Amino acid sequence: MKLLVKKKAEAAQKRLKEAMSTLHYRKYETRLERIAHIVNDNVVRLADGVKYGGISKKSLEHAVKAIKNGRPIAKVGHPPIISGEKEKQFLEEVTIESRSGTSLTLRKARDLMENIINDSEEEGEKEENKKRTVTLKTVHAFIQRHPELKSSLPKQVDINRLAASCQKVLKPWYTELQVLHNENKYPEELIFNIDESSLRIPISTRGVVVHPADEQAVFKKTAERMPNATLVAGIAADGFSLPSVVLWPSANLPKELTTLLTPSLDIWPNTNGWMDKTSFKKYALTVLLPAIIDRRKRILKESHRCLLLLDSHSSRADPTIWRQFKEAEIDVFTFVPHTTHISQPLDRGVFAVLKSELSNNYSSPSSTSSSSKRTAVADVLPQALHTAFTPSVIKKAFINSGVLSNGCGSALMKLPQSSQYFIPSHSHCFDFFGK
Repeated sequence: MKLLVKKKAEAAQKRLKEAMSTLHYRKYETRLERIAHIVNDNVVRLADGVKYGGISKKSLEHAVKAIKNGRPIAKVGHPPIISGEKEKQFLEEVTIESRSGTSLTLRKARDLMENIINDSEEEGEKEENKKRTVTLKTVHAFIQRHPELKSSLPKQVDINRLAASCQKVLKPWYTELQVLHNENKYPEELIFNIDESSLRIPISTRGVVVHPADEQAVFKKTAERMPNATLVAGIAADGFSLPSVVLWPSANLPKELTTLLTPSLDIWPNTNGWMDKTSFKKYALTVLLPAIIDRRKRILKESHRCLLLLDSHSSRADPTIWRQFKEAEIDVFTFVPHTTHISQPLDRGVFAVLKSELSNNYSSPSSTSSSSKRTAVADVLPQALHTAFTPSVIKKAFINSGVLSNGCGSALMKLPQSSQYFIPSHSHCFDFFGK
């Protein structure tokens, strides 16, 4: 008897393993979906799916039931809180809200979902379903299942950026850029982008509340807001990264940051940690220009024009800088204002990876002193820079931004033709020359 049971168990385990490896079931993304369809097709029993599939019984039961009722399967098999017509209605209303310029946060989206679920008056609906509440986690999970919402729902977008994010504004800019590509045939090794990013790391402001009469109580001081520091970085389309500079808000270089000094990273004391005309001129003429010229000499023996892409921040407005770039045969092309989130390579992946690494690995020091904060930053910054400025991340960022020759399609295809808002005026180049 025991031998027979053992043989049946082995046979069931074998059937499940063979079914999981077939193309028919491999088209489903998650293990839960595959096993649920295998059980629904009577290849194995539900109990065998639970035992040999590593899925909880409740989750598998919900998933099989969802398949039989024609509903999508949630991550743990439970029926989704919103589906069918309600889901379509929610998607439509969220899309309208996000395109209207409203700052649609997760909390607002949660309230909207609750209203749609509870306002339904379909016949036969249970009374308790009309009073269901929705958690922020549910809304976040819904967004993850709908990629078209990820870029608009969690972010607050200002009106200028919203107005400029359309083909009517960006297509002429990409057309002018393509003209430069056609005339000069820039190799990827000589297409550069520079920009700045804040290195301020969010610090938890939670403290411990103690009763004033409790003399023995020990409370944790609330950390002060970290002073701003700015990273100035440059990249090339072939995956190369130029030397970077950190503008640190102090009169002298703090000793805790001296360990960061390398040939690829320098730290400059700065009055407030922000980029200004003086700092940019120093960076452009002592770091950026020599690095571009040196790279051109090492890669190409003959002279070849280079392309530099950057924004039109006020710190760049110094004609003496760009005359030297012109003499060095470096074409400077600026982005349309309020569109760098679409067309600037550094904003299309590199800085996002950098900030994610900093936030995930930064450990807030127990002490609130400036020295301990600097030490904590110095501990995480090298690895964050190494991860963010890898060739694969940089190359993908250039592709996503559409600034390579004949590459604008990837950036324009998801944008609307025009915007219903006022379109900001813009200039594509510095007009310091020819006057």
